[in-house]
Amino acid sequence: MLERDFTIVCDRGCDLPPVYLERTRATIVGDVVRDSSGTVDEEALTQEFERTYRSLVASGHTKIASVHSCSSFSPELSCALAAAEAVRDLADVRVVDSGSASAGTGMVLFRLMCLWADGVGFDEAVETARGLAQGIRLLVIPSASARMARRPRRRSRFGLIGRAGASLRMRLSGERGLYLLSRGELTQLARSSDLSDLTGRLAHAMSAVSAQEGALVYASVEVGDGRALRVLEKPLDTNEFEARRLGSVRATADVEKVVGSGAVGVAFAPARDYWRVPEGIPEQARYSYAGSCDPSGSV
Repeated sequence: MLERDFTIVCDRGCDLPPVYLERTRATIVGDVVRDSSGTVDEEALTQEFERTYRSLVASGHTKIASVHSCSSFSPELSCALAAAEAVRDLADVRVVDSGSASAGTGMVLFRLMCLWADGVGFDEAVETARGLAQGIRLLVIPSASARMARRPRRRSRFGLIGRAGASLRMRLSGERGLYLLSRGELTQLARSSDLSDLTGRLAHAMSAVSAQEGALVYASVEVGDGRALRVLEKPLDTNEFEARRLGSVRATADVEKVVGSGAVGVAFAPARDYWRVPEGIPEQARYSYAGSCDPSGSV
């Protein structure tokens, strides 16, 4: 039997189906109090992370890899870092910033799980996961009213009435945005009231990355709208660039609070980075778990 010298912690925002979390006995940080707008009580969340880490230490786990979405998307990362510092005399907690969110975080977490199952050591597994995170991108089209879609406040010479009018026009037109979340930075790439136009632009953005970085792997995300998912995936069925579809996931409630109901997106990475395994792993062991857990098709 392989020696596995670390354990894994994550939160529900990774959007991985429970079956994958259960196979590696990953610990999911529990829910905490939110206000009426869905905002997390960060002090309570930090305490929950600390309780989780201390409980794992009490069970004999002193090496912990804790994987979370970037701080520009959710507060879990900063809370995990604070909790890791609080228990540093008891455990070696390595917090892995996915640089992304949703299925992007899930891709980093899934590959870390494969490394864990293959018996890769703690240091190598964490560094490999962090290296993958550098190449993960999430392209997402949130709903028009989603928290992610709210533009930064700027001074307007038209004052409150002008800003209210602009907001009303956006709601009436149904205009939405295409956003890129990569290495923790959120960038708006386009705006349109036509979902097909935005999904076409999304596919073009993936093609541009593929031209520079080679074949891609990707996972689709939907938030309660199967029709929008079909609109998203149509332009991805193309010969314009080489990409392997890992599957599709339904976003959890935590992610929905940020991107809104009806949102769609794609998390992707260069295939060479996604499938990379540290040197020294026997050929037979390196694919045993990945093959049995490869989420090809819908999950």
